[in-house]
Amino acid sequence: MKTILLATAALLALTMSSCGDDDEPTTMARDDGAAGSTSLDDLDGRAFASVRVDGHRLVDGTQVRLAFDGDALSADAGCNHLFGTIAVADERLTATDMGGTEMGCPDGRNDQDAWLTTFLGDGPTVALDGDTLVLTGGDVVLELVEQDVPDEPVHQGDPDEPVSDDDEGVVVE
Repeated sequence: MKTILLATAALLALTMSSCGDDDEPTTMARDDGAAGSTSLDDLDGRAFASVRVDGHRLVDGTQVRLAFDGDALSADAGCNHLFGTIAVADERLTATDMGGTEMGCPDGRNDQDAWLTTFLGDGPTVALDGDTLVLTGGDVVLELVEQDVPDEPVHQGDPDEPVSDDDEGVVVE
C-alpha cells in the first residue's frame, strides 16, 4: 500500500509540476525556536503516519498517512487515496485542489476522508521537530511520525508480463 501511495504521489508531482507558478518558496516557522524559517524542502520526500489524534476519533483500525513531494501532498485516511497541493505560510499548512479516488468504503471511512480533506484545507498550524510532524486545527491535534520511504522497485522487462521463478510458479512484479 505504501509503495502504491508513493508511486501515485510521484506521478502526481510530475503531472502537477507543469501546472505550477513561479511564486516565492513557501516557508514555515521552526518549531525549535531557531531564528529563520524552514522551507517545504524539509517535508519533501518524506512520509508520515499518525500516532496520536486528539479531538477527533479515527475509525478503528485506520491511520492517517501523509506523503510530501515538493508542493504535492498524497494522503490516506483509511479508504481512498487523496492528493492535492500544499502551501505553508504563517506557520500553517494548507492543502488545496484536493482530489482522490472514489471507492465506497464501509464503517465511516468515506466520512473520515472528507474530515481529513477539510482539516487539511482549513490550514492547521504545522510544527516539525525531527521525525515528528504535528498539525493542529481547532480542537484537533494530529501527531504523525516519519515512516521509511522505500526505494522505487527496479523492474526489468515488461511490467505487465509475469515472470516464472525456478519453482515454475508465477511471480508478479
